Amino acid sequence: MVAAVGLLFTACGDDFDDTELNNRVGNLENRVKELEAAVAMLNQEINGVKTLVDAMQNNVYVSKIVEGETGYEIYFTNGEKISIADGKAGQNGKDGDTVTVVLEDGEYYWAVVSDGVTTLLTDDQGNKLPVKGDAPQMRVVMEGQTGYWEVSYDNGQSWERILLEDGTPVTTSGGGGGLFKDVYEKDNVVYFEFLNGDVIEIEKRSDLYMNLKKEIEILVVEFGKSATVEFEAVGVQKTVVTTPDEWEASYKEGVLTITAPAADHASCADLNGEVSVIYFGKENQSSVVSIPVCAAVPVDAPAGAGDVVVNYTFEGEVTVEPQVEWISATVAEGVVTLTVEMNTGVAREGIVLVKGADYTMALVVKQNQEVELLPYGYRAGSEEVVWSKALSELSLTAANANHIAATGKYLIVAAAGEAPVVLDALTGEYVQTLDLGEMAGANAAITADSEGNIVVSSFAEATGFRIGRMKDINDTLEVFITRDSQEYGKDLSVVGDVYGDARLTLMYSPWSSGTTGHLLYAISGGVADDGYWSKIAAGEITDKIDNNNGDVIYRDMGEGAPYFMSGYSSNCFVWAEAGTAQAVQVTTNSNCGAVCLDVAEFNGAKYLMTACDTYFTWSLPDAGIYFADVTTIENFKAGVVFFSTGALEWNAASMGGGTDCALSVSKDGVYMYAYVLHPGGKVGCIRVDCLAE
Repeated sequence: MVAAVGLLFTACGDDFDDTELNNRVGNLENRVKELEAAVAMLNQEINGVKTLVDAMQNNVYVSKIVEGETGYEIYFTNGEKISIADGKAGQNGKDGDTVTVVLEDGEYYWAVVSDGVTTLLTDDQGNKLPVKGDAPQMRVVMEGQTGYWEVSYDNGQSWERILLEDGTPVTTSGGGGGLFKDVYEKDNVVYFEFLNGDVIEIEKRSDLYMNLKKEIEILVVEFGKSATVEFEAVGVQKTVVTTPDEWEASYKEGVLTITAPAADHASCADLNGEVSVIYFGKENQSSVVSIPVCAAVPVDAPAGAGDVVVNYTFEGEVTVEPQVEWISATVAEGVVTLTVEMNTGVAREGIVLVKGADYTMALVVKQNQEVELLPYGYRAGSEEVVWSKALSELSLTAANANHIAATGKYLIVAAAGEAPVVLDALTGEYVQTLDLGEMAGANAAITADSEGNIVVSSFAEATGFRIGRMKDINDTLEVFITRDSQEYGKDLSVVGDVYGDARLTLMYSPWSSGTTGHLLYAISGGVADDGYWSKIAAGEITDKIDNNNGDVIYRDMGEGAPYFMSGYSSNCFVWAEAGTAQAVQVTTNSNCGAVCLDVAEFNGAKYLMTACDTYFTWSLPDAGIYFADVTTIENFKAGVVFFSTGALEWNAASMGGGTDCALSVSKDGVYMYAYVLHPGGKVGCIRVDCLAE
């Protein structure tokens, strides 16, 4: 569900009573939460409707009904299970809007009911949608205080607003709830009554059923090995088990044991199929439950990070689906490349499914333990240059290049007014340019949040500035903050998730302003507030916080988390918390040019980074990367760690571009990457690790 709520108000004087406003906001927030729950339940029950229709059309029966506090668990004789709300949540919506199914010419079709009017859902060619195949997904999009129903027919890839036959959009005006008014049984028949009064009837056989104790989408069994599946069985007198070729299976006392073909029989075996248990009760009653199975090819992976190549022979379009987070995969014609992360724990296994139109190949990836990690922080002396690249190779104007963003596998280099360039973060190789959509040509700064989402700002436009966001390099940019001020947007930083909860900060931009303030946007549920002007009380370090043309960033999203400031003229990091500030010296040069900051959590420690251009030349010894451990104020006061960038051959005396830095941590938590944009026209990466020696 997407909720976008905007409020603008002005309070004058001391007598303003915001009780009514707070009540309205509270009511709207409560309504949004209720709609979130309603939409989740609706999508769950849409899938349940498909199961009901399939059961009715394929001689599958209800085996038992378990009633809970909020609804029912419905079990079927083929081992499937669905959840249905008890109807109370849907009562308020029975005269409003809900999804249902309609029986026409012996076929069930999806439909929507709005204020008593039933409209069949159709695809973009106007064809009715039968209740088979993939079920549609529903969501509510809020516009002000009105919610509009939208539907997706492609598993959430695209959405369209639901319209009645006269073109009127369907709203949530009548409330939201489940699809069903009631579920009841009579004379061994279970009745599923929709809110519009339609009923689906399915026979109940409570004296004979076999229900899976754990739902199974597909059972993957390695060649020559066995797996067991447990059932709750009632009234079963006799069973007959069928298997694909070369598979073996046996059933005894609620346990089905399945053995995959031996590896040397793979060429003559069915590697995909179903193991079915036909079960019989008294008086010739019978039913069947089936388990999809797939034989798995064992694959040995390196204990450290690396790639494994696996060939396949089936034709047509192929997708690859790793079932664990530590494996990623790509597929080309005839070849699957598996990329594994370093294993810092015990030996592990992970399943990867390679799916064709009519065939699935399963891989069991096995990885031993590689190394042990330090108990805390990075390993001193592990600094290593990964790559360095001249901006002239990227078709960017070096003098305009001023910001970088580290997002997952990519590093994005941005030059003001030009299309940002996307690089492979591990190699520096060109990947593509970034399409900024409505902000193309207006972009000033770019960064990434803690989840890898891309955030872009404009600066000094005729109407002020804008901030846009993208979930990945191929996403469509969405502008979500606008402001009629031209003093911000030249730089920005963010922590958290801009589609969830985040803090976004922008420094006051005019040169030599001498200000120590910044603009803070608090983002909650993906919605930004109106912005807040923040200015710290420096206390005893007033001379240390001249942050003109600098940067500001929060450490994290924790309550009371400190934020940090740096600037062109100062030579220190500034820790600001609860209206006071502490400083730690960075360099001995009074114009170190520490105009960029980033933070990251790595191996239990939280680090703050800056890069210094040292008064327009990186040839001075103070030029480089500086880190501070900001996990605690005591760690912060202990000082900084200096990484020289001399190894990157960045000692150019000719300057023209901007300085920026970015931090990124590998998925396995072993490496932290420090990226630096050099004002002399270069960009590069230094890596540290937390490996125990």
